[in-house]
Amino acid sequence: MTVTRPTTRSASAETGVLIDGEWQRTRATFPVRDKFTGEVLAELAQAAPEQVAEAVTVASRASRVPLPPADRERILRRAAELVADRAVDLRETYVAETGFTPADADGEIARTAELFRLCSGEAVRVAGEQVPVEATPGSEHRLAFTIRVPVGVVGAIAPFNAPLSTVVHKVGPAIAAGNAVVLKPAEQTPLSALAVARILLDAGLPAGLLQVVCGPGETTGDALVRDSRIRFFTFTGSTAVGRRIKAASGLARLHLELGSNSASIVAADADLDLVARLVRRAGFRKAGQVCTSVQRLLVDRRVADELAERLSRAVAELRAGDPRDPATDVGPLIDAAEARRAGDWVAEAGGAVVGGAVDGAVLRPALVVDPAPGSRLLEHEAFAPVVALVPVDGPDEAARIVDEGPYGLQTGVFTRDLDRAFHLARTLRVGGVIVNDTSSYHADLMPYGGVKDSGLGVEGPRYAVQDMTDPKIIVLNLRRPEDS
Repeated sequence: MTVTRPTTRSASAETGVLIDGEWQRTRATFPVRDKFTGEVLAELAQAAPEQVAEAVTVASRASRVPLPPADRERILRRAAELVADRAVDLRETYVAETGFTPADADGEIARTAELFRLCSGEAVRVAGEQVPVEATPGSEHRLAFTIRVPVGVVGAIAPFNAPLSTVVHKVGPAIAAGNAVVLKPAEQTPLSALAVARILLDAGLPAGLLQVVCGPGETTGDALVRDSRIRFFTFTGSTAVGRRIKAASGLARLHLELGSNSASIVAADADLDLVARLVRRAGFRKAGQVCTSVQRLLVDRRVADELAERLSRAVAELRAGDPRDPATDVGPLIDAAEARRAGDWVAEAGGAVVGGAVDGAVLRPALVVDPAPGSRLLEHEAFAPVVALVPVDGPDEAARIVDEGPYGLQTGVFTRDLDRAFHLARTLRVGGVIVNDTSSYHADLMPYGGVKDSGLGVEGPRYAVQDMTDPKIIVLNLRRPEDS
């Protein structure tokens, strides 16, 4: 079988630092590697703090020149078309720099185009409301209404695990709302983000409205979050980094999509065939490197053995390895250190284990049945192709486990009992409850965000546009001289 290898990016390609429409070179660079082969795909410019400051200066200046809603709509709609036109190149870059399979890439490319379309629609729906001040004594002759105005400059910090769609979840609404953006992609997977930037420029976005600064979080990212000219930060990543951003960003508004160890609750009356089929996909796609990936299955012990048997067979059939091999279901993790760390967690958890062997950056998909209480696999975010099946006494105990944990992103609930499903949906302390599907379900137009240590605020184009604008009150005194 012939396996296609990516080509190294040419010297004329995007450098990694985009300021005012120009790709800049820097003295310091960093490599971007193929996650399976280790081949260097590109050497990118690393933005120094002074370049970050320059990027914010340019963005701040550009934000003061309004871009009409119709232009924003047109640019974002054209960007959606360009994503489809460039799907082949986007796919090759995505597979190489993430280690995810072509099927994962195709799904994310389709989502990216859809996100641009959703954002284009929101660009012409930014609206205020009438405020009935005339109901206030003494204001009978006044008329008031709000308009929504852009916050100014948005700082967007993207994660490695969705370098197309998550970038657009941040940049798209910011542009739709009329803001300028300074984007810092993840240093492990910046090439897809650079492709998004190129698409927006080619779609007609004025150069000053999008700056890109690549580099490590400790330097490039730190310079970005400490710049007080940025009025809104949108970040996806770990809870620890989210806390640091919150502490450093002053009075800027925040959207933080942080960690999770998402659970799905399985009642005794659940359709186990449905559970096994959905978990086989949702627990292991993108090698489990998804915030809502099914990490914990909290299963009524009356059906735990039966579900464990079905899942054991399903997990044993999954093939891990080269993501370009059509037979591969699960590619490598982001690096070998993460694979070793996750393998250690599997070994530490005890219980009955299917899979879990480590080979370089590849971790064999693992199912851990009845892991030890207090193990890291149950307490922290694995971000790996590992599912823990935990027998519980019923949905009430499962809900208590979810609510007592530090995270609260999304939870799946499998049951045929509508009353039980609705009770859990109303009472679970999480950002979203998915009935008869896993915690991993997501549609890009819905509000998406967590509570507790899983973050602040919600994504989704409509909701993000609202957050990235400020209401401004306008009051008209309509009193005529004869009314005095």
